[in-house]
Formats: sequence, C-alpha cells, structure tokens
Amino acid sequence: MLYGLSLLAGIVLLFLGGESLIRGAVAGAKRMGVSPLLTGLVVVGFGTSAPELVVSVDAAIREQPDIAVGNIVGSNIGNILLILGLCAVICPMNVHPLALRRDGVVVVAASLLFIVLAWSGALGRWEAALLLAMLTAYLMWAYWTERNQSLPEAEMHSAEAEELSAIPSSTAMIIVALVLGLIMLIGGSQLLLYGAIGLAQSIGISEAVIGLTIVAVGTSLPEMAVSVIAALRR
Repeated sequence: MLYGLSLLAGIVLLFLGGESLIRGAVAGAKRMGVSPLLTGLVVVGFGTSAPELVVSVDAAIREQPDIAVGNIVGSNIGNILLILGLCAVICPMNVHPLALRRDGVVVVAASLLFIVLAWSGALGRWEAALLLAMLTAYLMWAYWTERNQSLPEAEMHSAEAEELSAIPSSTAMIIVALVLGLIMLIGGSQLLLYGAIGLAQSIGISEAVIGLTIVAVGTSLPEMAVSVIAALRR
C-alpha cells in the first residue's frame, strides 16, 4: 500500500513539476526574446522530457540501471504507441511526408544506435559522449534547416511554444515556476523510485519491468498532456 501511494504521489509531482518547469521556461524564453521556433524545438521538447531525464539520472545515481534504461525505452514506446494512438483516436491527424522523412528517420536511427551501443550490456562514458554529440548535432541541424527553409516542422515547433497557456508573466513568477518545477521533479523522482523499487521487490518482479511500464508511463504524462490538449483543440 505504501509503495503504491509513493508511486502515485511521485507521478503526480512529476506531472505538476514538468508542467511548471515547461511554462516557466517558455515564459523565460519569450521574455528573453527567443524565437518561438527555438522555444518549441528545445525548451518544450526538453521540458516535456524532464521527468524521464530526472528519474533516469536519479536511478543511475542509485545504481538502479534496470529502471533507468527501462524508463527510457518504455517512455519511447509509450510516446509512439500510447500517446500517438490516443491523439489519433481523439483527432485523426495528417502526417506531412517531409516532417516524417527527417524526424522519423532520426527516431529510427537513434533507436538503432542505442541498440548497437547497448548490445554489449553496458553504456560507458564514450558511448554517452557520442549520444550527446549526436543530439547536439541534430538540434543544430534541425534549427538551421527550419530557420532557413519553409518546412512543416518549423510551423509545428513554433505552434508548440505558442499553444501553451497560463504562462507566468513577471520575472518573479517565472523564477517561482522554474524553482517549484525543479523541486517537484526531484521530489517526485525520489517518491517514484522508492515506490517502484519497493513494489518490484514486494511482488517479485524485476525492476526492468517496473521501469518499462509504470515508471515509463508516469514520466510520459507531460508529453501526453501536451499532445492530448493539442489534439482536443483541433
């Protein structure tokens, strides 16, 4: 019972923390004059992934690699099968071939790279450096192409930044939103991992399964919220 409550509380805090962090970051970016394109591409993109990042880093620090990796893999599966499927049920979507051609290929390539690097059973600092370097290269390439060419992705990323409502307007509120978001993310991560590890041990299933399922779905809630709201508004 205690582990279940800890899981639930952790998921709620991660959701609220992710929302607060995204809105504070978007408001801060607008206040600093950052373009909607860059805001949508980087701030919203990374903001909605903050729960996965915090939980997986926390799990890695705790030496719980099964939960860390399971959360990442499960979240990506959930993003494609659960969130995309749910949004398509709410509002059938048109997929632009140009958008799919670039970002779809990158998704497949990143997944294949992860499989190759993890095939040996371990991911070290060299592999981590390669992954981060490729992420940086992709972001720079995506921003350059969307800024200099008329691509559907540019409209999509700009719309992501513009669609967020109820963002703080004053500097003080932006700071409060960012700080509260970080506090809730860290606290939610602690509660989620405590509940996940305890639940796995109490019912005799592996931490990898918990990471792939409950933890992954819980950390994917910000993406689900943003996507479902966007689908409902269409």
